[in-house]
Amino acid sequence: MNKSIINSTILLLVAGTFFVTNDAIINFLSQTDVKFYHFIFYGIPVFLCFPLYLIINGKLIENLKCSNYYPPIIRGILNIPLPLTAFVALENIKLPEFTTLNMTAPLMGTIFAIFFLKEKLNKFTYLSLFIGFIGVTFVIQPGFDTFNIFYLVTLFGVLLITITTFIVNKYNYVASNIGFFLYGGILVHMISIPLFIIDPLIVSFFEYLLIIIASIFINLAMFFATTAFRIAQKHYASVFPLVYLQVLWSSLIGIYIFNEYMNFYAYIGAFLIVISGIISLPSQIKQLKDS
Repeated sequence: MNKSIINSTILLLVAGTFFVTNDAIINFLSQTDVKFYHFIFYGIPVFLCFPLYLIINGKLIENLKCSNYYPPIIRGILNIPLPLTAFVALENIKLPEFTTLNMTAPLMGTIFAIFFLKEKLNKFTYLSLFIGFIGVTFVIQPGFDTFNIFYLVTLFGVLLITITTFIVNKYNYVASNIGFFLYGGILVHMISIPLFIIDPLIVSFFEYLLIIIASIFINLAMFFATTAFRIAQKHYASVFPLVYLQVLWSSLIGIYIFNEYMNFYAYIGAFLIVISGIISLPSQIKQLKDS
């Protein structure tokens, strides 16, 4: 199998566990006085570790240089609302539901891959996406009494995430993976500073510890995911469904840590989504053979 797709697969699987852990911590903090800008502000030292390390190695300027600055800067702007959507959504819906709704990203990603990346999909990819779509429908349950308007907030965040990953894949040549990562986080961290000054909050040691842990995990997850989609190149659509496996980790955390349970139909949907992620693996193999 192509080395790039193997590496992108491993990076996405690791990033998925980090994303879910970060979401679990946000789920806890969203029930406290901590707002999204408090969370980002206290995580600034963790983010700054990356550019400081590059300064020490003398490689910061090298990684900030781009042949076209518009894609990484636009991606950074699109990242700004994501912490807000996560906090607002997790304050009003369950963690497993939040993660499962985030799994609509591969469906949106495939649409981008077909119309903008001109990728040739195969029957495994279509089957994976179809099963995933059915699974998501079971979770959302439109028209049921369980429907929550904050599902739409989550889906808006998913759309933004899909666009940012598409930008990395489409314009992978304009900047390094480190460059995409740095430009993707600079703006959102800068904006948190004035918001924190307007509404400061002294957190407890436990809350601070959780924020630091979450900051480490989300920054690593963003870096791994950015790298994965950058090196995936023409296999964007077949690699993307791997994020479906986050549903499994989220459901386990929701049950055993937060005592959050979905209803019977939602669990059927979650099961279908996990199956969809598994089916994406032969999709990748076939896409490689066809190329």
